[in-house]
Amino acid sequence: MGLTYQNYHKHDWFSNIRVTDSVVSPEDYAKRAAELGHGIISSCNHGTQGRYIECFEVAQKYGLKFLFATEAYWVKDRFEKDRSNCHIILAAKNENGRQAINDVLSEANISGYYYQPRIDISLILSLPPDDVWVTSACVAGFKYDDADEIFLRFAKHFGNNFFFEVQYHDTDMQKDLNRKLIDLSNRHNIQIIFGCDSHFIFPEQEDERTSYLNSKNIFYEDESGWNLDYPDGKTAYERFKKQGILTDPQIKEAMDNTNVFLEVEEYTSRIFTKEIKMPTVYPGKSKEEKDKIFVDLIWKLWEKEKPKIPADKVSMYEEEIKKEVGIVLDTNHADYFLLDYELIKQSVEKGGVITRSSRGSGSSFFINKLLGFTTVDRISAPVPIIADRFMSRSRILETKSLAD
Repeated sequence: MGLTYQNYHKHDWFSNIRVTDSVVSPEDYAKRAAELGHGIISSCNHGTQGRYIECFEVAQKYGLKFLFATEAYWVKDRFEKDRSNCHIILAAKNENGRQAINDVLSEANISGYYYQPRIDISLILSLPPDDVWVTSACVAGFKYDDADEIFLRFAKHFGNNFFFEVQYHDTDMQKDLNRKLIDLSNRHNIQIIFGCDSHFIFPEQEDERTSYLNSKNIFYEDESGWNLDYPDGKTAYERFKKQGILTDPQIKEAMDNTNVFLEVEEYTSRIFTKEIKMPTVYPGKSKEEKDKIFVDLIWKLWEKEKPKIPADKVSMYEEEIKKEVGIVLDTNHADYFLLDYELIKQSVEKGGVITRSSRGSGSSFFINKLLGFTTVDRISAPVPIIADRFMSRSRILETKSLAD
């Protein structure tokens, strides 16, 4: 009997938006996955997709596949003041699924926020059925009296990408749920899957987590009998056997079905590259168009400033401006300056004051004075101010960092 599985349902110290309920890092999970010969690390956390860039990076470090996932809070209607906050696992099979899950989680924080970010039935059914995996999550998925019927709607929508999630906890609540899920599975031909629901790695870390929660005045009275660690396959199997609800073939089916997550495709968004990324005030324009807007703005502002400059220094100033503009263009930083220009201009209009001494190395570029970021003229300053402190081609392009 195969005793391997993939731990798609886990929580790390970025879990739970308000107060974390785990004390282990994504890298702790990656190390454990590699140690057990598992193939994925999931970003799954409560109500959020977690700090998924970190999960992506540790996946690369430990030779794992990265799975973008969440244990979302759901209600029937996100526009109602409903704090049921049922649970559901959403995981992205590919880039389209990742973007779709990201969209509904964003909407949960816009139109669905009520104590927690909540998606609802309509948002779940808006997800592309071929691009996501969905499970019924833990016992908290079944808070409504008609939850069975709702999950059957989800199963119909997502087809073979939907699973009833069974867990191995030795509690009456979990045993009753497993019995129900096995019955639903048999009657409606819906697959079951094993959800680990890890909140720490090793059993001895339970006390550490409890102490942390208690320090935040959080007390979970109903966790007795729950196994929230990250065990090997043999231990997981033995826990199901001790629980006594699933047969051997059902245990094997549930564990084997977790390997579906090994089929996750590599996400293709540029957010997973080391390429510099930043917001823009001109989302509909090309890089070339934004570069031109930036260059035209600088020379327009220089024309206003030039009468204040001694005539014998104008050429020197213009050469320095050209050097700085060249660095900005070569490092693809036009958006950085155009956005800051609009933000600072509006802030000053509303009564904000630019400090005379500037901040950090912002005064190291003369164009920052033209743009209104600083009052310091580094070219005529009585002390040397090195432009490279603010930004240089080598530092930006080699380290993929932003201007200082």
